Amino acid sequence: MDPKSVALIGISRRSGPGSFNLMETMCDFGYSGEIYPVNPSAGEILGKKAFPDVTAVKKEIDLAVITTPRETTLKILQDCVAANIKAAIVVNQGFNDADHLGRQMHRQMVEMAAGDGIRILGPNTLGIINSFAGFTTSFMPVTRQRVGIGLICQSGIHFVGPNNFSGMIGKGIDLGNSCDIGLYDALKYFADDPDIQVIAVHMEGLNQINDFLTLAARVVKEKPMVVHKGGRSDTGAKAAMSHTGSLAGDYKLIQAAMKQAGITFLEESGQMPYAVKTQHHLPPMRGNRVAVITFSGAAGIIIIDGLERHGLQLAALSPETIDQVAALSPGWMPLSNPLDIWPAVMKHGAGKVYSLALEAVLNDPNVDGIVCVAIAPLPEFSFLNVAEALNEVVENSPREKPVIGWTYGPNSTEVQTQFESKNRIMVYPTLELATWALTWLRDRCKIMMRHDEI
Repeated sequence: MDPKSVALIGISRRSGPGSFNLMETMCDFGYSGEIYPVNPSAGEILGKKAFPDVTAVKKEIDLAVITTPRETTLKILQDCVAANIKAAIVVNQGFNDADHLGRQMHRQMVEMAAGDGIRILGPNTLGIINSFAGFTTSFMPVTRQRVGIGLICQSGIHFVGPNNFSGMIGKGIDLGNSCDIGLYDALKYFADDPDIQVIAVHMEGLNQINDFLTLAARVVKEKPMVVHKGGRSDTGAKAAMSHTGSLAGDYKLIQAAMKQAGITFLEESGQMPYAVKTQHHLPPMRGNRVAVITFSGAAGIIIIDGLERHGLQLAALSPETIDQVAALSPGWMPLSNPLDIWPAVMKHGAGKVYSLALEAVLNDPNVDGIVCVAIAPLPEFSFLNVAEALNEVVENSPREKPVIGWTYGPNSTEVQTQFESKNRIMVYPTLELATWALTWLRDRCKIMMRHDEI
Protein backbone atom coordinates (compact mmCIF):
# COMPACT_ATOMS: atom_id res chain seq x y z
CA MET A 1 0.00 0.00 0.00
CA ASP A 2 3.03 2.24 -0.34
CA PRO A 3 4.20 1.90 -3.96
CA LYS A 4 7.21 3.94 -5.03
CA SER A 5 6.07 4.13 -8.64
CA VAL A 6 2.62 4.04 -10.23
CA ALA A 7 1.35 3.86 -13.80
CA LEU A 8 -2.01 5.60 -14.29
CA ILE A 9 -3.53 3.96 -17.34
CA GLY A 10 -6.38 5.84 -18.97
CA ILE A 11 -5.88 9.01 -16.96
CA SER A 12 -7.82 12.04 -18.16
CA ARG A 13 -6.09 14.95 -19.85
CA ARG A 14 -8.41 17.34 -18.04
CA SER A 15 -7.67 18.73 -14.59
CA GLY A 16 -9.32 20.96 -12.03
CA PRO A 17 -12.71 20.71 -10.28
CA GLY A 18 -15.01 18.11 -11.80
CA SER A 19 -12.29 16.40 -13.84
CA PHE A 20 -11.74 13.54 -11.33
CA ASN A 21 -8.11 13.47 -12.43
CA LEU A 22 -6.47 10.70 -10.42
CA MET A 23 -2.98 12.16 -10.65
CA GLU A 24 -4.27 15.44 -9.26
CA THR A 25 -6.04 13.64 -6.41
CA MET A 26 -2.94 11.60 -5.58
CA CYS A 27 -0.70 14.65 -5.47
CA ASP A 28 -3.18 16.58 -3.34
CA PHE A 29 -3.26 13.63 -0.92
CA GLY A 30 0.52 13.78 -0.51
CA TYR A 31 1.98 11.17 -2.85
CA SER A 32 5.60 11.93 -3.71
CA GLY A 33 6.58 8.80 -5.67
CA GLU A 34 6.99 8.41 -9.41
CA ILE A 35 3.84 8.73 -11.54
CA TYR A 36 3.72 7.58 -15.15
CA PRO A 37 0.55 8.73 -16.97
CA VAL A 38 -0.54 6.42 -19.79
CA ASN A 39 -2.82 7.92 -22.43
CA PRO A 40 -2.19 7.42 -26.18
CA SER A 41 -3.99 10.68 -26.96
CA ALA A 42 -1.76 12.92 -24.83
CA GLY A 43 1.90 13.87 -24.92
CA GLU A 44 1.91 15.39 -21.46
CA ILE A 45 -0.49 15.43 -18.47
CA LEU A 46 -0.07 17.85 -15.56
CA GLY A 47 3.52 18.48 -16.57
CA LYS A 48 4.50 14.81 -16.80
CA LYS A 49 5.34 12.96 -19.98
CA ALA A 50 2.52 10.66 -21.06
CA PHE A 51 3.08 7.23 -22.64
CA PRO A 52 1.00 5.45 -25.30
CA ASP A 53 0.94 2.20 -23.30
CA VAL A 54 2.52 0.82 -20.15
CA THR A 55 5.17 -1.20 -22.00
CA ALA A 56 6.59 2.06 -23.36
CA VAL A 57 7.48 3.39 -19.90
CA LYS A 58 10.63 1.24 -19.62
CA LYS A 59 10.88 1.91 -15.87
CA GLU A 60 10.27 -0.23 -12.81
CA ILE A 61 6.59 0.11 -11.86
CA ASP A 62 5.14 -1.16 -8.58
CA LEU A 63 1.46 -0.63 -9.33
CA ALA A 64 -0.81 -0.02 -12.32
CA VAL A 65 -4.16 1.72 -11.89
CA ILE A 66 -6.47 0.99 -14.84
CA THR A 67 -9.39 3.33 -15.51
CA THR A 68 -10.13 2.51 -19.15
CA PRO A 69 -13.37 0.97 -20.54
CA ARG A 70 -13.86 -2.72 -19.77
CA GLU A 71 -13.18 -3.97 -23.32
CA THR A 72 -9.58 -2.74 -23.06
CA THR A 73 -8.86 -4.15 -19.60
CA LEU A 74 -7.61 -7.64 -20.46
CA LYS A 75 -5.17 -6.36 -23.06
CA ILE A 76 -3.86 -3.75 -20.61
CA LEU A 77 -3.39 -6.39 -17.91
CA GLN A 78 -1.44 -8.47 -20.41
CA ASP A 79 0.74 -5.42 -21.08
CA CYS A 80 1.25 -5.07 -17.31
CA VAL A 81 2.45 -8.68 -17.13
CA ALA A 82 4.81 -8.02 -20.04
CA ALA A 83 6.15 -4.95 -18.22
CA ASN A 84 6.76 -7.07 -15.07
CA ILE A 85 4.20 -5.15 -13.00
CA LYS A 86 3.15 -7.30 -10.05
CA ALA A 87 0.04 -5.42 -8.89
CA ALA A 88 -2.89 -3.76 -10.63
CA ILE A 89 -6.10 -2.00 -9.60
CA VAL A 90 -9.01 -2.22 -12.03
CA VAL A 91 -11.30 0.74 -11.35
CA ASN A 92 -13.89 0.31 -14.08
CA GLN A 93 -17.17 -1.63 -13.88
CA GLY A 94 -19.05 -4.03 -16.13
CA PHE A 95 -17.61 -7.43 -15.26
CA ASN A 96 -19.06 -9.99 -12.83
CA ASP A 97 -21.75 -7.48 -11.91
CA ALA A 98 -22.91 -7.10 -15.54
CA ASP A 99 -23.75 -9.23 -18.58
CA HIS A 100 -22.48 -12.55 -19.93
CA LEU A 101 -19.49 -10.91 -21.66
CA GLY A 102 -18.56 -9.09 -18.47
CA ARG A 103 -18.67 -12.30 -16.44
CA GLN A 104 -16.51 -14.01 -19.05
CA MET A 105 -13.89 -11.23 -18.83
CA HIS A 106 -14.05 -11.46 -15.05
CA ARG A 107 -13.17 -15.17 -15.23
CA GLN A 108 -10.26 -14.35 -17.52
CA MET A 109 -8.95 -11.87 -14.95
CA VAL A 110 -9.22 -14.58 -12.29
CA GLU A 111 -7.17 -16.91 -14.48
CA MET A 112 -4.62 -14.20 -15.21
CA ALA A 113 -4.12 -13.44 -11.52
CA ALA A 114 -3.72 -17.14 -10.76
CA GLY A 115 -1.28 -17.91 -13.56
CA ASP A 116 0.61 -14.79 -14.64
CA GLY A 117 2.10 -13.54 -11.38
CA ILE A 118 0.05 -10.35 -11.06
CA ARG A 119 -2.26 -9.52 -8.14
CA ILE A 120 -5.45 -7.66 -9.07
CA LEU A 121 -7.64 -5.48 -6.85
CA GLY A 122 -11.15 -4.95 -8.20
CA PRO A 123 -12.70 -4.49 -10.67
CA ASN A 124 -15.24 -1.80 -9.72
CA THR A 125 -13.13 -0.26 -6.97
CA LEU A 126 -11.63 3.03 -5.78
CA GLY A 127 -8.60 1.02 -4.71
CA ILE A 128 -6.68 1.91 -1.59
CA ILE A 129 -6.00 4.64 0.94
CA ASN A 130 -2.83 4.87 3.00
CA SER A 131 -2.84 8.06 5.04
CA PHE A 132 0.45 7.13 6.71
CA ALA A 133 2.26 7.16 3.35
CA GLY A 134 0.15 9.88 1.72
CA PHE A 135 -1.08 7.53 -0.98
CA THR A 136 -4.50 6.93 -2.50
CA THR A 137 -5.88 5.64 -5.77
CA SER A 138 -9.33 7.14 -5.26
CA PHE A 139 -10.27 9.53 -8.05
CA MET A 140 -12.85 10.94 -5.62
CA PRO A 141 -11.39 13.33 -3.03
CA VAL A 142 -10.81 11.62 0.32
CA THR A 143 -9.66 12.89 3.70
CA ARG A 144 -6.20 12.02 4.99
CA GLN A 145 -6.42 10.76 8.59
CA ARG A 146 -3.35 9.31 10.25
CA VAL A 147 -5.29 7.01 12.59
CA GLY A 148 -4.92 3.34 13.43
CA ILE A 149 -8.14 2.27 11.70
CA GLY A 150 -7.95 -0.22 8.83
CA LEU A 151 -11.08 -0.34 6.67
CA ILE A 152 -12.05 -3.20 4.36
CA CYS A 153 -15.09 -2.53 2.19
CA GLN A 154 -16.72 -3.56 -1.08
CA SER A 155 -17.88 -0.15 -2.24
CA GLY A 156 -16.22 3.22 -2.77
CA ILE A 157 -19.03 4.91 -0.84
CA HIS A 158 -17.18 4.01 2.35
CA PHE A 159 -14.09 5.93 1.19
CA VAL A 160 -16.01 9.04 0.19
CA GLY A 161 -18.27 9.26 3.25
CA PRO A 162 -16.30 7.79 6.18
CA ASN A 163 -18.13 9.85 8.81
CA ASN A 164 -21.31 7.98 7.92
CA PHE A 165 -19.70 4.54 7.95
CA SER A 166 -16.44 3.72 9.76
CA GLY A 167 -15.94 7.22 11.19
CA MET A 168 -12.21 7.26 10.41
CA ILE A 169 -9.88 5.66 7.85
CA GLY A 170 -6.13 5.42 8.35
CA LYS A 171 -5.75 2.78 5.66
CA GLY A 172 -8.47 1.39 3.44
CA ILE A 173 -8.95 -1.37 0.87
CA ASP A 174 -11.99 -1.26 -1.41
CA LEU A 175 -12.28 -4.80 -2.73
CA GLY A 176 -14.91 -4.01 -5.33
CA ASN A 177 -15.92 -7.19 -7.15
CA SER A 178 -12.84 -9.19 -6.06
CA CYS A 179 -11.60 -11.12 -9.05
CA ASP A 180 -8.42 -11.87 -7.08
CA ILE A 181 -7.74 -9.99 -3.83
CA GLY A 182 -10.58 -10.66 -1.38
CA LEU A 183 -11.63 -10.32 2.25
CA TYR A 184 -9.11 -12.88 3.48
CA ASP A 185 -6.18 -11.15 1.76
CA ALA A 186 -7.16 -7.71 3.06
CA LEU A 187 -7.63 -9.01 6.60
CA LYS A 188 -4.25 -10.74 6.51
CA TYR A 189 -2.62 -7.49 5.40
CA PHE A 190 -4.10 -5.45 8.25
CA ALA A 191 -3.44 -8.22 10.76
CA ASP A 192 0.28 -7.85 10.09
CA ASP A 193 0.27 -4.03 9.81
CA PRO A 194 1.76 -2.32 12.90
CA ASP A 195 0.03 0.97 12.01
CA ILE A 196 -3.42 -0.57 12.43
CA GLN A 197 -5.00 -1.15 15.86
CA VAL A 198 -8.66 -1.69 14.87
CA ILE A 199 -10.02 -3.39 11.74
CA ALA A 200 -13.43 -2.32 10.40
CA VAL A 201 -15.19 -4.38 7.72
CA HIS A 202 -18.22 -3.39 5.65
CA MET A 203 -19.16 -6.68 4.02
CA GLU A 204 -21.69 -7.36 1.28
CA GLY A 205 -20.76 -10.67 -0.35
CA LEU A 206 -18.03 -13.15 0.49
CA ASN A 207 -16.42 -16.17 -1.14
CA GLN A 208 -13.83 -17.22 1.46
CA ILE A 209 -15.93 -17.36 4.61
CA ASN A 210 -14.16 -20.32 6.27
CA ASP A 211 -10.66 -18.96 5.65
CA PHE A 212 -11.80 -15.49 6.74
CA LEU A 213 -13.29 -16.73 10.02
CA THR A 214 -10.27 -18.89 10.84
CA LEU A 215 -7.97 -15.93 10.32
CA ALA A 216 -10.30 -13.56 12.20
CA ALA A 217 -10.29 -15.81 15.26
CA ARG A 218 -6.50 -15.36 15.38
CA VAL A 219 -6.54 -11.64 14.59
CA VAL A 220 -8.91 -10.70 17.43
CA LYS A 221 -6.34 -11.86 19.95
CA GLU A 222 -4.38 -8.72 19.10
CA LYS A 223 -6.75 -6.35 17.30
CA PRO A 224 -10.48 -5.70 17.69
CA MET A 225 -12.54 -6.36 14.56
CA VAL A 226 -15.84 -4.61 13.84
CA VAL A 227 -18.03 -6.00 11.04
CA HIS A 228 -21.26 -4.83 9.49
CA LYS A 229 -22.72 -7.09 6.82
CA GLY A 230 -25.29 -5.93 4.32
CA GLY A 231 -27.76 -8.28 2.68
CA ARG A 232 -29.75 -9.25 5.75
CA SER A 233 -33.05 -9.55 3.87
CA ASP A 234 -33.57 -11.86 0.88
CA THR A 235 -33.88 -8.85 -1.42
CA GLY A 236 -30.80 -7.24 0.10
CA ALA A 237 -28.82 -10.44 -0.32
CA LYS A 238 -29.72 -10.59 -4.00
CA ALA A 239 -28.71 -6.94 -4.42
CA ALA A 240 -25.40 -7.58 -2.63
CA MET A 241 -24.66 -10.50 -4.94
CA SER A 242 -25.47 -8.37 -7.98
CA HIS A 243 -23.31 -5.51 -6.75
CA THR A 244 -20.21 -7.45 -5.75
CA GLY A 245 -20.61 -10.57 -7.85
CA SER A 246 -20.03 -12.73 -4.76
CA LEU A 247 -22.30 -14.76 -2.51
CA ALA A 248 -24.09 -12.98 0.30
CA GLY A 249 -24.46 -16.15 2.38
CA ASP A 250 -26.95 -16.96 5.15
CA TYR A 251 -27.05 -13.86 7.33
CA LYS A 252 -27.91 -15.57 10.63
CA LEU A 253 -25.27 -18.26 10.22
CA ILE A 254 -22.60 -15.69 9.34
CA GLN A 255 -23.66 -13.53 12.28
CA ALA A 256 -23.36 -16.43 14.72
CA ALA A 257 -20.02 -17.57 13.29
CA MET A 258 -18.51 -14.08 13.49
CA LYS A 259 -19.63 -13.56 17.07
CA GLN A 260 -18.17 -16.94 17.96
CA ALA A 261 -14.87 -15.86 16.39
CA GLY A 262 -14.80 -12.79 18.66
CA ILE A 263 -15.82 -10.17 16.09
CA THR A 264 -17.98 -7.22 17.09
CA PHE A 265 -20.87 -7.86 14.69
CA LEU A 266 -23.21 -4.92 14.08
CA GLU A 267 -26.85 -5.15 13.09
CA GLU A 268 -27.02 -1.58 11.78
CA SER A 269 -24.48 0.33 9.69
CA GLY A 270 -25.05 3.51 11.72
CA GLN A 271 -23.41 1.85 14.73
CA MET A 272 -20.06 1.45 12.96
CA PRO A 273 -18.49 4.88 13.72
CA TYR A 274 -19.31 4.46 17.41
CA ALA A 275 -18.11 0.86 17.62
CA VAL A 276 -14.84 1.82 15.91
CA LYS A 277 -14.07 4.79 18.14
CA THR A 278 -15.05 2.75 21.21
CA GLN A 279 -12.64 -0.09 20.40
CA HIS A 280 -9.92 2.31 19.28
CA HIS A 281 -9.81 4.63 22.27
CA LEU A 282 -11.25 2.86 25.31
CA PRO A 283 -9.89 -0.06 27.34
CA PRO A 284 -11.77 -3.36 27.56
CA MET A 285 -14.23 -3.57 30.46
CA ARG A 286 -13.31 -6.30 32.92
CA GLY A 287 -16.80 -7.01 34.22
CA ASN A 288 -20.49 -6.06 34.08
CA ARG A 289 -20.60 -3.52 36.92
CA VAL A 290 -21.30 0.05 35.84
CA ALA A 291 -21.34 3.30 37.80
CA VAL A 292 -23.54 6.12 36.55
CA ILE A 293 -22.92 9.77 37.43
CA THR A 294 -25.65 12.13 36.39
CA PHE A 295 -27.15 15.60 36.73
CA SER A 296 -30.53 14.06 35.93
CA GLY A 297 -32.42 11.33 37.74
CA ALA A 298 -34.50 10.66 34.62
CA ALA A 299 -31.38 9.95 32.56
CA GLY A 300 -30.25 7.54 35.24
CA ILE A 301 -33.47 5.55 34.92
CA ILE A 302 -33.09 5.31 31.13
CA ILE A 303 -29.52 4.08 31.56
CA ILE A 304 -30.64 1.40 34.02
CA ASP A 305 -33.03 0.05 31.40
CA GLY A 306 -30.25 0.04 28.78
CA LEU A 307 -27.80 -1.71 31.09
CA GLU A 308 -30.23 -4.50 31.89
CA ARG A 309 -31.15 -4.91 28.23
CA HIS A 310 -27.49 -5.49 27.35
CA GLY A 311 -26.63 -7.79 30.23
CA LEU A 312 -24.89 -5.18 32.38
CA GLN A 313 -25.71 -4.15 35.93
CA LEU A 314 -25.44 -1.21 38.28
CA ALA A 315 -22.35 -1.46 40.48
CA ALA A 316 -22.86 -1.59 44.24
CA LEU A 317 -20.75 1.42 45.11
CA SER A 318 -18.38 1.08 48.06
CA PRO A 319 -19.11 2.99 51.31
CA GLU A 320 -15.98 5.07 50.65
CA THR A 321 -17.35 6.26 47.30
CA ILE A 322 -20.73 7.14 48.80
CA ASP A 323 -19.10 8.97 51.71
CA GLN A 324 -16.92 11.10 49.42
CA VAL A 325 -19.90 12.31 47.40
CA ALA A 326 -22.09 12.64 50.50
CA ALA A 327 -19.57 15.06 52.02
CA LEU A 328 -20.53 17.60 49.31
CA SER A 329 -24.25 16.78 49.20
CA PRO A 330 -27.04 18.09 51.45
CA GLY A 331 -27.79 15.80 54.39
CA TRP A 332 -31.26 14.98 53.13
CA MET A 333 -29.97 13.59 49.78
CA PRO A 334 -29.97 9.76 49.63
CA LEU A 335 -27.06 8.53 47.49
CA SER A 336 -26.68 5.31 45.57
CA ASN A 337 -26.01 4.27 41.98
CA PRO A 338 -26.89 6.15 39.76
CA LEU A 339 -25.16 9.00 41.59
CA ASP A 340 -27.42 12.04 41.24
CA ILE A 341 -24.99 14.87 41.99
CA TRP A 342 -27.17 17.85 41.07
CA PRO A 343 -27.94 18.90 44.69
CA ALA A 344 -24.21 18.87 45.43
CA VAL A 345 -23.54 20.87 42.26
CA MET A 346 -25.93 23.55 43.43
CA LYS A 347 -23.84 23.96 46.58
CA HIS A 348 -20.27 23.55 45.31
CA GLY A 349 -20.21 23.94 41.52
CA ALA A 350 -20.27 21.46 38.66
CA GLY A 351 -16.55 21.04 38.06
CA LYS A 352 -15.62 20.35 41.68
CA VAL A 353 -18.42 17.91 42.43
CA TYR A 354 -18.25 15.96 39.15
CA SER A 355 -14.46 15.63 39.38
CA LEU A 356 -14.68 14.24 42.90
CA ALA A 357 -17.45 11.80 41.95
CA LEU A 358 -15.60 10.54 38.87
CA GLU A 359 -12.34 10.10 40.77
CA ALA A 360 -14.19 8.18 43.47
CA VAL A 361 -15.82 5.67 41.10
CA LEU A 362 -12.59 5.26 39.11
CA ASN A 363 -10.93 4.16 42.36
CA ASP A 364 -13.88 2.00 43.47
CA PRO A 365 -12.99 -1.72 43.19
CA ASN A 366 -16.68 -2.54 42.67
CA VAL A 367 -16.82 -0.58 39.40
CA ASP A 368 -15.79 -1.83 35.95
CA GLY A 369 -17.04 1.01 33.75
CA ILE A 370 -18.54 4.49 34.08
CA VAL A 371 -21.30 6.44 32.32
CA CYS A 372 -21.20 10.21 32.73
CA VAL A 373 -24.29 12.28 31.96
CA ALA A 374 -23.47 15.95 31.52
CA ILE A 375 -24.99 19.23 30.36
CA ALA A 376 -23.87 20.75 27.06
CA PRO A 377 -24.42 24.44 27.81
CA LEU A 378 -23.95 27.49 25.63
CA PRO A 379 -20.69 29.40 26.27
CA GLU A 380 -22.39 31.94 28.54
CA PHE A 381 -23.19 29.06 30.93
CA SER A 382 -19.73 27.52 30.76
CA PHE A 383 -19.69 27.02 34.54
CA LEU A 384 -21.90 23.97 33.86
CA ASN A 385 -19.47 22.48 31.30
CA VAL A 386 -17.45 19.74 32.99
CA ALA A 387 -15.55 18.43 29.93
CA GLU A 388 -12.19 19.92 30.88
CA ALA A 389 -12.48 18.93 34.53
CA LEU A 390 -13.39 15.31 33.75
CA ASN A 391 -10.62 14.96 31.17
CA GLU A 392 -8.12 16.07 33.79
CA VAL A 393 -9.37 13.40 36.20
CA VAL A 394 -9.22 10.62 33.60
CA GLU A 395 -5.78 11.67 32.35
CA ASN A 396 -4.44 11.33 35.89
CA SER A 397 -5.96 7.86 36.34
CA PRO A 398 -4.75 4.47 35.09
CA ARG A 399 -6.23 3.46 31.74
CA GLU A 400 -8.12 0.53 33.27
CA LYS A 401 -11.81 1.47 33.19
CA PRO A 402 -13.74 2.86 30.22
CA VAL A 403 -15.43 6.21 30.74
CA ILE A 404 -18.22 7.08 28.35
CA GLY A 405 -20.54 10.06 28.19
CA TRP A 406 -23.88 11.39 27.03
CA THR A 407 -24.61 15.10 26.88
CA TYR A 408 -27.85 17.02 26.68
CA GLY A 409 -28.44 20.67 25.99
CA PRO A 410 -28.12 23.24 23.22
CA ASN A 411 -24.40 22.83 22.53
CA SER A 412 -23.89 19.07 22.26
CA THR A 413 -21.65 19.04 19.18
CA GLU A 414 -19.06 21.45 20.59
CA VAL A 415 -19.10 19.95 24.07
CA GLN A 416 -18.71 16.43 22.66
CA THR A 417 -15.59 17.60 20.83
CA GLN A 418 -14.24 18.97 24.10
CA PHE A 419 -14.94 15.70 25.92
CA GLU A 420 -13.22 13.64 23.23
CA SER A 421 -10.23 15.98 22.78
CA LYS A 422 -7.95 13.72 24.85
CA ASN A 423 -9.38 10.44 23.48
CA ARG A 424 -10.01 9.22 27.02
CA ILE A 425 -13.77 9.85 27.23
CA MET A 426 -16.02 8.91 24.31
CA VAL A 427 -19.45 10.52 23.92
CA TYR A 428 -22.52 8.99 22.23
CA PRO A 429 -25.64 10.60 20.76
CA THR A 430 -28.09 8.37 22.63
CA LEU A 431 -28.11 6.61 25.98
CA GLU A 432 -28.89 3.38 24.13
CA LEU A 433 -25.62 3.64 22.16
CA ALA A 434 -23.75 4.60 25.31
CA THR A 435 -24.75 1.40 27.09
CA TRP A 436 -24.16 -0.61 23.92
CA ALA A 437 -20.59 0.73 23.82
CA LEU A 438 -19.92 -0.75 27.25
CA THR A 439 -21.26 -4.08 25.98
CA TRP A 440 -18.72 -4.04 23.14
CA LEU A 441 -15.94 -3.38 25.63
CA ARG A 442 -17.13 -6.12 27.99
CA ASP A 443 -17.24 -8.60 25.09
CA ARG A 444 -13.77 -7.51 24.01
CA CYS A 445 -12.43 -8.31 27.46
CA LYS A 446 -14.08 -11.75 27.38
CA ILE A 447 -12.39 -12.51 24.07
CA MET A 448 -9.00 -11.45 25.40
CA MET A 449 -9.45 -13.53 28.54
CA ARG A 450 -10.59 -16.52 26.49
CA HIS A 451 -7.43 -16.40 24.39
CA ASP A 452 -5.24 -15.91 27.47
CA GLU A 453 -6.62 -19.17 28.87
CA ILE A 454 -5.86 -21.16 25.70
